[in-house]
Amino acid sequence: MAADEAAEYAMEHDMGESFEQAEVVRERRPAKMVTAIRIDLDVQAEIEDAAAARGIGASTLMRQIIEEWVAAHRGSPAPDQIGELVRHLDAARRAAAKLGRPAA
Repeated sequence: MAADEAAEYAMEHDMGESFEQAEVVRERRPAKMVTAIRIDLDVQAEIEDAAAARGIGASTLMRQIIEEWVAAHRGSPAPDQIGELVRHLDAARRAAAKLGRPAA
C-alpha cells in the first residue's frame, strides 16, 4: 500500500484494534543532537558523494564516521595538549615563512 493510501485508510478507519494487536519492538534509538559542523565545501561534496554511493544520507555517514572514531579512541590517553599546540604553532610558522618568500 502506498503511503498516501495508508494515510487515507488510517484517517477513515478505527486503528485502535490494530494497535492492540501490534507487537512492541524495542530497539536502540540514539538520542538526537543537532549540531553544526564547519567543513570545507569540497569536503562536504565528497561526503555527499560517498553517502550517495552507500545509499544513505550525508548526516548518517558523518554520524557513522564520528561514532567509529570515538569507539576506536575510547580509553586512549588524552593527547598532550602542549605538544599539540607546539606542533600546530610550528606548522603555522613554517606556512607563514613560505608565504612571506617571493615566488621562485
